[in-house]
Amino acid sequence: MVHRFTPLEGEALVAHNLKVLRKAARLSQEDVAERMTRLGFKFHQTQIAKIENGTRPLRFDEVIGLAKALSVPVGNFMTEAVAGPDEPDYELQEAGFRVQAAEQEWRTARDLEQAAKARLEEAEREYDEIAERLAAQGVDVGSARAEAEWYPAPNSPWDSLRKPPGADQ
Repeated sequence: MVHRFTPLEGEALVAHNLKVLRKAARLSQEDVAERMTRLGFKFHQTQIAKIENGTRPLRFDEVIGLAKALSVPVGNFMTEAVAGPDEPDYELQEAGFRVQAAEQEWRTARDLEQAAKARLEEAEREYDEIAERLAAQGVDVGSARAEAEWYPAPNSPWDSLRKPPGADQ
């Protein structure tokens, strides 16, 4: 008799993906429950366990919340089974999750940089407008902005007081 693989569907697919993705992300059931609570759901670790073993039904909004809690696209979470630990491409899949997390971290850092640059440009624009207005009123504004001194972070490579490695010994 040939055993045919039956693809997972519906809640069974979500339960499978939840368990595999949670473990791949090295999250406990408690961690996922806490993330769900932060997303506005009243979840407890036992609910995650029941979902994973198929004894608790899921609402659609909970599936979306679980995908957000695991930082995975909701469409894939509901339609494609991820590899389990005993499957050959599991290690590659885990590496892919780490790449996704690093990409998200990089995008966040880039967004923060762009926001800081915009704030700097706005502050410079404001400074120039005030200096121009004061100069028009006959106030000697000098070149205070040009004379502002930059101080490097302590012990950074640009810190003139930085000790060379091994100097403490």
